[in-house]
Amino acid sequence: MPAHCCKPLATLALGLILAPGAHAFSSYFNNRCAACHFDDSITCDGCHHHRGRLSASADRDEYQPGDPIVVTLDGGAKKSGWIRAILYDDQDLEVAIASGPTGTGDDSMGDAVLFPVELSAVAPEEEGDYTWTATWFGAESNGSGHLEVGVPVQFHVTAPVGIANRASWGVLKAARKR
Repeated sequence: MPAHCCKPLATLALGLILAPGAHAFSSYFNNRCAACHFDDSITCDGCHHHRGRLSASADRDEYQPGDPIVVTLDGGAKKSGWIRAILYDDQDLEVAIASGPTGTGDDSMGDAVLFPVELSAVAPEEEGDYTWTATWFGAESNGSGHLEVGVPVQFHVTAPVGIANRASWGVLKAARKR
């Protein structure tokens, strides 16, 4: 192979080796997180959600008003450790949260929230199509703070079946007795 053909390959290889990327080291937790999470077990999942592989889905596509909704949030390529997950409704109001025993981490108690995590809430009272957001809450890549990364969860709420009919039947029965 001529020398001029190898130069682009060598440049590409060098670029891949020197390219900035997401590098995770066990010392990151101690260096960046332990000051606040001093009583928590070391976690990989609590610091990053593995390159955008978050997914979320509701247990059904359709609900009646007031029905329980269970949303499963998964983090894709699993590493290890605790996470915090939050479910927001279509008004960006928190309707469910899963976190450690005292609200952060796992407090080294072994009662950790891990991927996949289930978040439970109640279906809205109004009929319609809804998009809620399930979020992973963790550290920014530079360790300077926290952020939420969310994925949409879509479902439909139908009008209650038979409520109007039952009310009308009751009215008819009452009227008949008069």
